[in-house]
Amino acid sequence: MGWTITEELSAYERAAGEFLRSDPIRNTVLLTVLDRLRRQGPTIYGDAPPHFGWWTTTGGEVAAALFRTPPFGIVVSPLPSEAIVPLVRDYSAIDPALPAVSGPSDSARPVAEAWARSHGRSVTLSRADRLYRLGDLIPPDPMPDGIARLATDRDRELAIEWLLEFTRDIGDPPPAHLDRMVDERLTRGGLSLWEVDGTPVSMAGTGPVVTGTVRIAPVFTPKPLRGKGFAAAATTFACRHALASGARDVMLFADLANRTSTALYQRLGFRPLGDYDIYRLD
Repeated sequence: MGWTITEELSAYERAAGEFLRSDPIRNTVLLTVLDRLRRQGPTIYGDAPPHFGWWTTTGGEVAAALFRTPPFGIVVSPLPSEAIVPLVRDYSAIDPALPAVSGPSDSARPVAEAWARSHGRSVTLSRADRLYRLGDLIPPDPMPDGIARLATDRDRELAIEWLLEFTRDIGDPPPAHLDRMVDERLTRGGLSLWEVDGTPVSMAGTGPVVTGTVRIAPVFTPKPLRGKGFAAAATTFACRHALASGARDVMLFADLANRTSTALYQRLGFRPLGDYDIYRLD
């Protein structure tokens, strides 16, 4: 019983892949990041090597997993309570200056608190998200003026600019290779735009289909254009695109502090599944 932590993506996928795919909804972040690292390389989020880990029970079964893509913190799956203290001990030997912990609320918080106790640091809730799954899609009625389309290469600079604004809005550091991320999305039709009179006014991203699921992210409208229904229209188009691409389940995260977006997604037919937190270690 214990944690195995490695920089080897292939070893992680062999050991933890079946566990992650057994619950693709609750493990959505771990699966989608694994998919992106496999397709775009280990430095897509930053130049430091990522870390991967899995918890093995006394019976030899994998019962939890984690990853870290610096400069971001650790992301954990649902964890058995007995895995928390060993996680702090084992990862401390790799990076005692860990900046953050995120994952399901009932797992991320105990890890962050145990880390803080072990290292004499404080814990601050940085963001509280709720995971939603789409039921029956309910398009806005009436729809705002405009039309939907997939972004193309001519939208590349705008997409990069809007994604940078989005990361600033949510308080995340920008990925090191945002241009490569945008190029990958454009290649597979992963950015949906709502435009009015030929000018884009809102954007909704769709991830690739991973174990039958697609996650909508990011959803962004420039501040001067908010409150006009453009985000709802772009998200509706993105959901339809995801379903047409073969997704069985369409999901998204919404910041609980943003009542406007959480109400919007519920009006579109998204139903809550669980809470996920990000804790900063100071």
